[in-house]
Amino acid sequence: MTERLKRRTQEERTAQTRLALITSTIEVVHTMGYAGANTATIAHKAGVSRGAMLHHFGTRAALMTEVVRHVFENEMIEYEAIRQATGRGNRLDDWPELLWDVLSRPAGLVVLEILQATRSDPELAASVVPMQEEVEASALAVMRTAFGGDETLARTVMRLMVWSVRGLSIAERHLPRRGETGAAVALLSKLLKLAAPDGTMAQLRVLGDR
Repeated sequence: MTERLKRRTQEERTAQTRLALITSTIEVVHTMGYAGANTATIAHKAGVSRGAMLHHFGTRAALMTEVVRHVFENEMIEYEAIRQATGRGNRLDDWPELLWDVLSRPAGLVVLEILQATRSDPELAASVVPMQEEVEASALAVMRTAFGGDETLARTVMRLMVWSVRGLSIAERHLPRRGETGAAVALLSKLLKLAAPDGTMAQLRVLGDR
């Protein structure tokens, strides 16, 4: 019994350290950008040594990959919490604004920075790109269960919504007249409602066949 308790305590300490490093990475990338988020700064922010950080994640690329996974898992929890609390998310046209509420947060912007960094970092691309593909596949399965549609149509609609919102989150951060970004998100919702009045993929399928 004592050994089990000790082992569980060690596992808890490991989980806490990993979470601290992931949280610190999000904060550092958000404030300093991906290029400024070196391992020494992240470790210092988390209150651990750089050696301890590398013990848990091995490489900076491995840490960034886990950040992408962590953010996605927490976003899925947040979407469901909002749906349970408000009823939003039960219709397809709910999702642009729901996505905006979640993806425009610092963690969502950090994932974007990590994804953009894969272009010039082969090691990062080798681990993050498969992770992003896994994330999309998981989200696609949830979307098809909720709203129907074949895989191609569902992926098309999901990418339209997710990447429109991600692009707008960049505009919100860097462009003037930022207050108008919300209106663009609301317009996408209205267009989806016009295209799919019943809130599912069924009418979009008919639209796509024309």
